[in-house]
Amino acid sequence: MSLLAFDTHRAVKALCEAGATEPLAEAVVATVGDAIGGNVATKTDIADAKTDLEASIAAVKTDLEAGIAIVEADLAESKVALKADIDRVETTLKADIDRVETTLKADINRVETTLRADIDRVETTLKADIDRVETTLRAEISEVRTDLKADIAEVRTDVAQVRTEVASVRAELKADIGGLEARLYRQLWLMAVGIVGLTVALVKLLG
Repeated sequence: MSLLAFDTHRAVKALCEAGATEPLAEAVVATVGDAIGGNVATKTDIADAKTDLEASIAAVKTDLEAGIAIVEADLAESKVALKADIDRVETTLKADIDRVETTLKADINRVETTLRADIDRVETTLKADIDRVETTLRAEISEVRTDLKADIAEVRTDVAQVRTEVASVRAELKADIGGLEARLYRQLWLMAVGIVGLTVALVKLLG
């Protein structure tokens, strides 16, 4: 019977490389060691141990593949669920955005309507005020024109009266001047007659 040494470190390393976790590999190696009853075994024992080890590795690989499949399935379900959540959030956000846009549009339209009404009201008020001011100004202008016409007519009357008075004064002055000239001529004639008489008398006295 040929004896072979059982390398536990190498067995654990092989199990880990095959995909088993280190605790699982150590547990398998310990179990195999206990099964063979020591650290030395025959080829038959080693072959049996190898068969058991391969079976254990295959079982672990199967478990790992099953676990990976479960994880992948969970990931796929999570991806689908996440996509559904994203779609639902997008739908909710779109609905919220549409609602906000509709509300904002309604608010803008309401504000525009209010502003237009206010502008129309102000324009109407301003037009009424302008018309009233224009009417008042026209009435005042007409009144001023009437007063000016009356004043002008009165001034014209006064001017005509002054002209008449000036003409009368001129006539009186002309008459007075004529009278003065006549009296002056008469006095001059009397003086001349007196001078002539006095000259004659002097001639007689001297002759």
